[in-house]
Amino acid sequence: MEKIVRFGEDYHDKFDTQAFLESYFSDLSDEFHTFPLPYIHKFYQSFHSDKKLKILDIGTGPAIINFISAAPYASEIVLSDYTESNREALRQWLEKDPKAHDWTLFFKHIVIDIEGGEEKDVAVREKKLRSSIKAIVPCDVTKDPLLPTEFMEEYDVLSSTLCLESACKSVDDYNAAVKRFFQLLKPGGKMFIYGLERNTKFSNWTMYKVGNEFFYNIRLSKEMITKALQNAGFINIERVASEFKTQKLFPDHDCWPVIYTAVKQLV
Repeated sequence: MEKIVRFGEDYHDKFDTQAFLESYFSDLSDEFHTFPLPYIHKFYQSFHSDKKLKILDIGTGPAIINFISAAPYASEIVLSDYTESNREALRQWLEKDPKAHDWTLFFKHIVIDIEGGEEKDVAVREKKLRSSIKAIVPCDVTKDPLLPTEFMEEYDVLSSTLCLESACKSVDDYNAAVKRFFQLLKPGGKMFIYGLERNTKFSNWTMYKVGNEFFYNIRLSKEMITKALQNAGFINIERVASEFKTQKLFPDHDCWPVIYTAVKQLV
């Protein structure tokens, strides 16, 4: 039977948030999602400790693990996602709803194993992260404005994980979205993107599976991503590629998890 590939608005009623959380965040075995965590810690360590940051994350999904290391540096964090079920999962954790996904294992891994903290620091970090989250809002990276108007301001940090590959149908869409990201950063602000690079020789798209559904994913090469960042106006572009190919989320395709950081030049 031919696979039905889902796009855009299909995320509202076809993306199974609970299946996604259970499949990829029930333990620490999925290297695909644990790979960026030490680099996120190092990224925030690069800021002056006395500077509290306004942080925006675009395409957050239902997971809060990327902000555990960010919390000590944050004055406020704005989370955003296209899909209401993902935003609801974030709200459930924020409000300590009994139905919320349990992130304790990830808090311990990050605070103790990565940052060198102690058991007593875990609860403190959870409290700090909850108090730092200012809002959970809708977003659509393919449109202007991509956020509700009251959140269209400049931030110290913009982060995004595995968002643009799914939201953008073409390289032109990707380039336009990166330019929108650029506009949301203060001069001197930094961006952290975790995404995927692929071989684009034979196809310009692929798919990934959540539950029983397949979702569109654009294929992007190192050259495409770097060019998009440069053309948007970013400087000090740095890249860290993983040494493994992810097989769980994308079992039929070669793809390399990769981190890009970049800076919006001071005026």
